[in-house]
Amino acid sequence: MTLYPREDEGLLTVSELTAELKRFVSGRFRDVRVEGEVSNAKLYPSGHFYFTLKDDLAMIRGVVFNYAARVPLGRVIKDGERVLCRGRIDVYEKRGEYQLIVSDILASGERGLTYLRFLELKEKLLREGLFDETLKKPLPQFPRRVGIVTSPVGAAIRDMLRVMHERCGTVAVEVWPATVQGEDAAREIMEGIGYFNRSGQVDVIIIGRGGGSYEDLACFNDEGLARAVFASRIPVVSAVGHEVDFTIADFVADVRAPTPTAAGALVVPDREDLARYILGLKDSLCQSMEKKIERARYMLVSNVMDFKDRKDFFTSHRLYLDDLTVGLTHNIRLYMKNARTRFDALSQRMHDLNPRAILARGYSITSRADSDTVITDSSAVSPGDALSITLHKGGLDVSVVDKKT
Repeated sequence: MTLYPREDEGLLTVSELTAELKRFVSGRFRDVRVEGEVSNAKLYPSGHFYFTLKDDLAMIRGVVFNYAARVPLGRVIKDGERVLCRGRIDVYEKRGEYQLIVSDILASGERGLTYLRFLELKEKLLREGLFDETLKKPLPQFPRRVGIVTSPVGAAIRDMLRVMHERCGTVAVEVWPATVQGEDAAREIMEGIGYFNRSGQVDVIIIGRGGGSYEDLACFNDEGLARAVFASRIPVVSAVGHEVDFTIADFVADVRAPTPTAAGALVVPDREDLARYILGLKDSLCQSMEKKIERARYMLVSNVMDFKDRKDFFTSHRLYLDDLTVGLTHNIRLYMKNARTRFDALSQRMHDLNPRAILARGYSITSRADSDTVITDSSAVSPGDALSITLHKGGLDVSVVDKKT
């Protein structure tokens, strides 16, 4: 058998093969009834309702055309609900996909098992405090290095890198490659978080992926991953799917970004914002310096005025001291004059009281010749007593001849 048969040996084009499959599937499954859990439910403005119908092992895309006319009161079926569908299987040739064209859909009102497990885990972690807003770590204002845990080949990483480069090209980025769907996805994302925490080389961690079905995002509803995010010492940003997609990781993360692109904008400051911030700091610094200079100028003027006042104070007190000096000198001189007068008077009095001065005026001192006893009364001597008479100049030795009372 050759790889390229002749044209008459049944070579098919892709269109021909797809058309054959469409005819077979459409003819074989013209009326089927299927039960399953709804995910990725979306009602378009056209009125058509698109969703995915799944169980634990498989899934199929479904569509309800003119949804409002087929569902009583236009009730919107939500993700996680179990439904009964009746319709036909068709092949969408442009994509080569088969889908369920629903003619009737009945919502049982019961949540599917997958969604119930999601709600149960969410309630459990909520009770344990893993969603506590007071425990969430703030993002660094100016990170130097960002760690990203995601697929290295998806659109999500390209969008994040592009946005971060556009906003501030100086921020370094390190990517931990991980599958973001499938059985090993949660484990690989946890390993990336652990690696960045052990290395300590990044300031913030982003975990995420682009949009997908509910099943594609299931790894971000893993309990182990939720606990790894909560235990991270480094702030974690969850950026999973589109804005309408919510996972357990979104509730546990320190910050939830609606999309990976938004995550890149959240963690990296815009260079223009950074420039405005620096200019603001410059203006604040200049204003602060101006205020300090103004205060210093005021203090200098105040000190000069105070010095001037003190100079006037010293001048007035110098005059006062001069007056005190003059008064003190006058008083000292007056005191000395008065003291001199008193001294002269006392000197004169002492001079007048000096015995020799008295003797000079004609008085004499009589004493016994044999002693220095001064005779002041005639009764103290007797005739014949020897006396000594002291005169102003010289003296006399005499004998008492007679005495008068």
